Amino acid sequence: MEVNPNHAPTTVTLDYSPMTGEVRFPQAVWEQLRATLLADLSRETKCFVLCRTLESSGRVVFLAREVVPVPDEAYAQRSASLVETRPEFVHALLVRCAREGYALLDAHTHPWTTLPRFSGVDDRSDLQKFQTTQSMSPPFRHGSLVFGCDMSFEGRFWDYTREAMATITRLQVLETPPRTLYGTDCQPPDWTRTALAVYDRQVRAFGLEGQAMLSHLRVAVVGAGGLGSQIANALALLGVGHLLLIDPDRLELSNLNRVVGASYAQALRGWRKARALAQRLNRARPPGRRTVAPLPLDVRTREALAHLLSCDLIVGAVDSAVARQYLNTVAMCALIPYLDAGVGVRSENGRLAQGGGQVQVIIPGATACLACTERGIRQSVEEQLTPHQRELSIRGGYIQGEAIPNPQVVFLNGVVGNLLVWELVKLVTHCAPVQPYVYYDLPGQHVFPARAERNPNCLLCAAHPDSLLGQGLYGLMGYLAPRRAPKSKPIPTPRGG
Repeated sequence: MEVNPNHAPTTVTLDYSPMTGEVRFPQAVWEQLRATLLADLSRETKCFVLCRTLESSGRVVFLAREVVPVPDEAYAQRSASLVETRPEFVHALLVRCAREGYALLDAHTHPWTTLPRFSGVDDRSDLQKFQTTQSMSPPFRHGSLVFGCDMSFEGRFWDYTREAMATITRLQVLETPPRTLYGTDCQPPDWTRTALAVYDRQVRAFGLEGQAMLSHLRVAVVGAGGLGSQIANALALLGVGHLLLIDPDRLELSNLNRVVGASYAQALRGWRKARALAQRLNRARPPGRRTVAPLPLDVRTREALAHLLSCDLIVGAVDSAVARQYLNTVAMCALIPYLDAGVGVRSENGRLAQGGGQVQVIIPGATACLACTERGIRQSVEEQLTPHQRELSIRGGYIQGEAIPNPQVVFLNGVVGNLLVWELVKLVTHCAPVQPYVYYDLPGQHVFPARAERNPNCLLCAAHPDSLLGQGLYGLMGYLAPRRAPKSKPIPTPRGG
């Protein structure tokens, strides 16, 4: 897997088959779409969604950036069972897509149903539109969504390599917690009951549906050291479907006091942490579910980026502020929820003077990102510490993800790692409210929330045109090699739709 800089900046080479699509909506964009489409349920309504895309050989992810309503004067026809826009309105949108590198999703309603399906009129119209804009592809992508009166949907997009329509199987709405909507006839298969014996006690905690959600999940855990190995171990035991472990470091004898599953022999031989952990976790999983994959690379490489973009969630367990901010940026650009954890211990004269850690849940466009909390969290946490703890916290500098100082202890990693896993389970199964920021004070054995307020002017996650929210690889081009500019393509004039 690798990012190909010679393609358009929205192209990532991954392995997926067959071709499917999904759409990710920041909360503000989804609310605008919903308000636009449901404003008048007496007749069909239409709008357009401008998107970036992340692409692979078998999947296209549309990252919704902007909703463009259709004004009354731009409708050619509009009734309870038919809607058509004027060609000049669509042409202006296509010009903008070509100029700014956007993909285009047509969206309209069938307001009389909660089980929407494309009609025969839709089939003929979409085929004509897709074939008309075929000349703009690649990099242009064109798709269509039809919504019911409850925002249930059916979706498809044009696969220009096969010159055929492909299905958009799901929409992800990045609320708190995120919500996934599956298209008509696109529900995932039921969780297999053959694994019930293994996960029976968990099913009793958050139900078969919750366990099924975990089993279909693909999570990247960045960092396979003391903290990351605790997190990965818990996720594997919970039955998370696919785990990707990213860490370039090797085991050493000094790691054995805290890295879960590492052996003395592996440390002597300098095994990669990610490989040793993946081997151990796969052995503990049921046959057919050994899907823990190691990636012994620096997370900032192009190959690692392609893998990150294939995941549903990213977990950061790294001791580098640079790596944390990079993961935060990837999450914002790709609209992938990111969970970050950090720990720190300070010792004086052989006695533990201070220690603790934090867990932050970052839902792009809905909660504060790392850039938002860089200044505010420290003040919120320290208001709840004693004066002596506050002084040590300032000196230690571990609250905001600076390099983690020695010493390190396994029990602190275990507490903070499992606090993160609990937030992840809440995020996925909706079994309890998500806490966006939690701080753990080790000496006081005290866990408390801290304020994590969004910065309305944040360059990464704010809802304004210049932010990186949902920008896909356009927001990450500084990490990629220069690409050749794509050849300009003619913009056709649609007949309407």
